[in-house]
Amino acid sequence: MKKKILAVVVALAAFVGLFASQPVQKQSIQAAKTTKTAKKTTKKAKAKQISVTYTLKDTTKAKNKQTLAKKTFKVKKGTTVFTVLKKAWKVNYTKSSYGVFITKIKGLGNEKKKLYWTYTVDGKMAKVAADKQKLTKNKSKVVFTLKKY
Repeated sequence: MKKKILAVVVALAAFVGLFASQPVQKQSIQAAKTTKTAKKTTKKAKAKQISVTYTLKDTTKAKNKQTLAKKTFKVKKGTTVFTVLKKAWKVNYTKSSYGVFITKIKGLGNEKKKLYWTYTVDGKMAKVAADKQKLTKNKSKVVFTLKKY
């Protein structure tokens, strides 16, 4: 009788031991999958980040373009030129159906004297307002130039 009870207890202990360790293995596998997913997500997030350099130039005071400021930013791919500009400097602007019209950056600009800001992205004159122009290329160069018109 004692042998039967002992055999049942041993069998029960073995049975519990087998299935009790199973969730731990599943947890380890799940943790490994979560770690891999987190690494992939981090890589994707980094891949979606781009570096953009902004330069402010003033052509109204000298024959040569005078650089007023230069800053480099890490931004999400697809961020607009205007979003980064507003974070970097104080910007005055008006809105229209075409987009934003920048009147001043860092307090510079004067409608009465016909001093206006234009901008280029990677050396090409923008064809849309700054709030419509998306940044998609890594190491892009955005140059805002104050000109008299």
